[in-house]
Amino acid sequence: MKIIKIPSKDSVGVITVGTPLEVEPDIEVKPRKGELVLWVSNPNTVKVEIDNEIELYEYIGFWQKLDPEIVFLNRRIVLIPGETIEQRIPVDLPPGRYKVVKFAYVKGAKIGVEKEFTVR
Repeated sequence: MKIIKIPSKDSVGVITVGTPLEVEPDIEVKPRKGELVLWVSNPNTVKVEIDNEIELYEYIGFWQKLDPEIVFLNRRIVLIPGETIEQRIPVDLPPGRYKVVKFAYVKGAKIGVEKEFTVR
C-alpha cells in the first residue's frame, strides 16, 4: 500500500516539500463474486475525511484505469480516530491484478491512498 500523509499544522491544504508526514488512512479490499468490499480505516489521532468515489485500475503490463460504470455521489464522510467504514462496489472482475485508489481530505488537502489486490 502506498501511504501519503498530510502535515497537521497546515490549515490551507498546501503541502511543502520535505514536510514531516503525519496522517495514514488505511484500505483493505476483498473481492467477492459480483462486488468489491472496501474497509477504510483511520488509525490516526486526527479526523480524516474521505469521499465515496474510488478509482479502479487493472495491471496489464502497466496500470490501466477501468470504468466500473458506477456513478458516485460526491459526499464526504468524516472518520474519527479508530473508525472504520465499509463500502461495497457492485463490479464483477475477472482474474487478475488490480488496485483501488480512494481519496482523503485532511485540512483541505486531497491525498490518494491506493491498495493492490488480486482476483483469482
